[in-house]
Amino acid sequence: MKKDILEFFPLDSEPRPKQVEALQWLQAKAENAKYLLLEAPVGVGKSAIGICFSAWLHQGKGSSYILTPQRILQEQYERSFDAGILASLYGKGNYSCRSKNTTCDIGSLVKPRCDSCPFGIAMGKAVKAPNSVFNYKLALLLYSFTPIFNPEQNKRKLMILDECHTVEEHLVEFNAVAVSKKRCEKFDIKFPDMTKLHLLTAHAWMKETYLPAAQTYLTHLFHEVEPLLDKGSNELTRREIKRIREYSNLEDHVDEVQEFVFMSPTDLTNEYVLVFDKTMFKFKQVTGARNFHEILDPQADKFLFMSSTILNKEGFCQDLGLPPEETAFLSLDSEFPVENRQVLFTPQMKMNARWSGDENVANREKMLNQVRTIVNFHEGESGIIHTANFAIAKWLVDNLDNGTIKHQLLHHNPDSGDDRGAVIRQFTGITKPSILISPSITEGLDLVDDLARFAIFAKVPFGYMGDQWIKRRMQMSKEWYQRRALISIIQGGGRVVRSKEDWGVVYILDESWQFLYNSTHNRIPQWWKDAYQRM
Repeated sequence: MKKDILEFFPLDSEPRPKQVEALQWLQAKAENAKYLLLEAPVGVGKSAIGICFSAWLHQGKGSSYILTPQRILQEQYERSFDAGILASLYGKGNYSCRSKNTTCDIGSLVKPRCDSCPFGIAMGKAVKAPNSVFNYKLALLLYSFTPIFNPEQNKRKLMILDECHTVEEHLVEFNAVAVSKKRCEKFDIKFPDMTKLHLLTAHAWMKETYLPAAQTYLTHLFHEVEPLLDKGSNELTRREIKRIREYSNLEDHVDEVQEFVFMSPTDLTNEYVLVFDKTMFKFKQVTGARNFHEILDPQADKFLFMSSTILNKEGFCQDLGLPPEETAFLSLDSEFPVENRQVLFTPQMKMNARWSGDENVANREKMLNQVRTIVNFHEGESGIIHTANFAIAKWLVDNLDNGTIKHQLLHHNPDSGDDRGAVIRQFTGITKPSILISPSITEGLDLVDDLARFAIFAKVPFGYMGDQWIKRRMQMSKEWYQRRALISIIQGGGRVVRSKEDWGVVYILDESWQFLYNSTHNRIPQWWKDAYQRM
């Protein structure tokens, strides 16, 4: 008979009430459910829950693969648990090959073979560790191409998919096949006019024009690079290292194109969508279900999906092709005091496609005045403004940076030339009250305490319908489209309240929120609705 799951709690402290509730639920559901969906707000301590469940299933230190979307989350696992319990693996480019004075992605190509490869050592630790942590992209690569991760050799009791609301995106991007205008110029072929191509004709162009040109360029590049691989890495110049990296990347690209061009027209039409703009086009799988079942599903006996925003069991199961009868779902309440995490809807105007038109001059001024009022109310405190697109971000920067507010404005609009990551680092390191304005900061920011005390949604972040993949998915399921926008609202607001003692206010100004709220009311977690009010 198995020991009680609480006996395997991995931290020295006692499990908190919500952790106990989750763990007891997992123990009760594990016998009959293969796929367990745990919706747990920020602060519950999901990582400890996952490690504990892994240990209980194995009746020891554990047996799991843990997948996360970001390096920072991998590092959090490393800091939280003993090295005997867990090991984290990163891509080759993150390890230094000291004997060859480069990184392991280049060092592994240059002769002679290293006796002691830092990436190889790290991979060995990950293979042997009871719980192994990878980012999603690396995990998909390892499971697809690295023999040591064959499930016949290294199948685990559990796979933990952290921030699982992002998993479909990682699955459909994994083997998307992209063609850029820049690469076409290198291959000396004309980038096609995408207004004249559709899915099947673009596929034919790839086979007849693009692939031969890419293979020819790869052959020329090989003749240039081959002598460099025997040269000795300490003698390589930066330009030569760059060329070796280009060759390695292009070789992988040509391999994926070769496989892709022989796909049948029926499979292509049923499973892929053509996404394009002026500088690139991409063949992208419509859903993540196929990759989930072909790549991830064989790797473990059970699957624990964790996020604060799963929202809809049925919709989530449909996205990944999970059998509902083999799936269990639990949504936990937040432990944060309601008064510390208020969400206020103060509608100003509809930020739809006509927001910038002449007919909305008065409404735009109304919106600007409300933003100024909120910002000045939070005098002395930093905050963030979610804009959903760069056009609104630029409009706000242009109209707020005129002395009407005292805060310093930070942004990474295209005309600024500033790097998004650098701007975020500047914002989190600055002492003066500041505002970060961006269309892409709804996730990944840990703005604890005084780093940010408020968040403003100038626009509800509905998916961009100019993206052909989003348009296709919306046509398949309006619920999916609405759920994505709702996830962005809840995740984006969650950037500013990170613990029981932390506090912040979220403001939603776009009138379009009312429609989304009415449409999704039954799927919004109760803990979020408890803090919500319309002003």
